[in-house]
Amino acid sequence: MNNIALILSGCGTYDGSDIWEVVLISYHLGKRGQNPIFYAPDIEQKEVIDHLNQESLSDKRNVLSESARLVCGEIRDIKDLYGKDVDGLILPGGGGAIKNLADSLGEENFLKVNPEVKRILREVYRRKKPIGACGLASLIVASALRDILETPLTLTIGKDPKLMRQIEELGAVHVISRGTEAVVDSEHKVVSTPASLLKLKITEIALGIENLVSGVLDFIELTQNRRSHA
Repeated sequence: MNNIALILSGCGTYDGSDIWEVVLISYHLGKRGQNPIFYAPDIEQKEVIDHLNQESLSDKRNVLSESARLVCGEIRDIKDLYGKDVDGLILPGGGGAIKNLADSLGEENFLKVNPEVKRILREVYRRKKPIGACGLASLIVASALRDILETPLTLTIGKDPKLMRQIEELGAVHVISRGTEAVVDSEHKVVSTPASLLKLKITEIALGIENLVSGVLDFIELTQNRRSHA
């Protein structure tokens, strides 16, 4: 059994982690006998959105507390997450990925990733452990790793021209992908899928996430096999 960290960004697709994505990632990891461990930053949400009418509310909510709703309270502060303690890392998408896991949004410097999120992504990458990204989380991965890579990441973020351009401005190579598919960057051990960004049926999103989980676990198995034969 491998320990796979999931970094959550709240509860709800417009201002937190996409619920379908978190559930499906957890399901497919559990189905493969893996151990998902949940983390989130202990910070205030940038925005709270009414998911019925998509209007912004004046509420104040905590990202860690809201994320706990998704996992029955079994969640930890991201400050307690270290690359040495996990075998892989997956970031679900949702609006919270870029609102709560990043410090700011802007045209010139599109994402300033939360320092703890950036730290753990770099730790996992430098230890040559795999990273998975759903939907908007691909922007987080591209932003956090961009200045430590010798060659570009290959990622998908769906088919939205604006998002594709933003990925490319971060130095990554974008691949248009179906929601049932996952794009595998073998050089960097990064796997991505558009997931809920494409507004598909849950059965289609489930296929894409199953492929993402399989890609992450394949990298882990490959690394473990090499160690056992060393």
